[in-house]
Amino acid sequence: MASTHRFAFIGFGEAGPILADGLAASGAKVIAVYDILIGDPKTVAKIEDKARSHGIVAAKTPKEAVEGAEVVISAVVSSESVAAAKSVAPHLKPGQFYLDINSASPNVKKQVAKLIEASGASFVEAAVMDLIPPKGHKTPMLLAGREAKSLEGILRQYGMQVDAIGTAVGEASAVKMARSVFLKGFTAILLESLVAASKVGAEERVLDSLQTTFPEMNWRKVADYYANRLVKHAKRQSAEMHEVAETLTGLGVEPITALASAARLGWLADLQLGIEPRSYGELLRAINEAQGTEQSEETNGQVRDRAAHAAS
Repeated sequence: MASTHRFAFIGFGEAGPILADGLAASGAKVIAVYDILIGDPKTVAKIEDKARSHGIVAAKTPKEAVEGAEVVISAVVSSESVAAAKSVAPHLKPGQFYLDINSASPNVKKQVAKLIEASGASFVEAAVMDLIPPKGHKTPMLLAGREAKSLEGILRQYGMQVDAIGTAVGEASAVKMARSVFLKGFTAILLESLVAASKVGAEERVLDSLQTTFPEMNWRKVADYYANRLVKHAKRQSAEMHEVAETLTGLGVEPITALASAARLGWLADLQLGIEPRSYGELLRAINEAQGTEQSEETNGQVRDRAAHAAS
């Protein structure tokens, strides 16, 4: 390796620490991280401890985080992509790369690019094309932007599986958005199917039937795998599917499936189950219990309303 490159992260939630660990283990220097939670007295200690546990300095400000970094990686929730760029852009300089790995629509990526490029820094978008765990920083990513090819060369030095596919911002995210229609749609459909089947005690029969129709997949293993991820990521994925719907609309494709998937994932998030299910069985029981509580509360409310009406 000719030289060691310096990286900084904006956002240190789920993806940031995993990518930072992989880069550091591969010889890169991760100099700092900034997370918006650093500004909240209730969460500052948690973020500082988290950064320290990964051997990284928790910067107090975006400016402090990006000073001296050659590559700044934005790893925030998609809804904060523009806000993160606004906080960082005034402190960037020519020669720096700003890599946005967030699951946002091409239009959002273009907004971010405009903010970053006004500083003289180079904007590159990344579309993360697989789950970050367990592949970590080696998870396949597509890059796009005027300097995507240059950044590709740097990132590959550290084992990152990146592929620069074009110079126009939005090219990479469009691919990811189209892919998400299927992947997140698949999990939403599986969830809805099993929840419906569980109402009549038929979830095992449904899985048996799927196993017969698609024998190459272990459907119970698939259902178990997604049970935990659905609960953990439903809120974020629902928001991402609205980004997908926006992208499809811009392409002239009515986002029927994308919006339905967003609604089903949002429905699960709204249940606020508060568990980490290890199996689809645990997930289904928790959903049915939560719905039973909701229905009871609704029934009690209707009784109170009728009583109040009668009293009047």
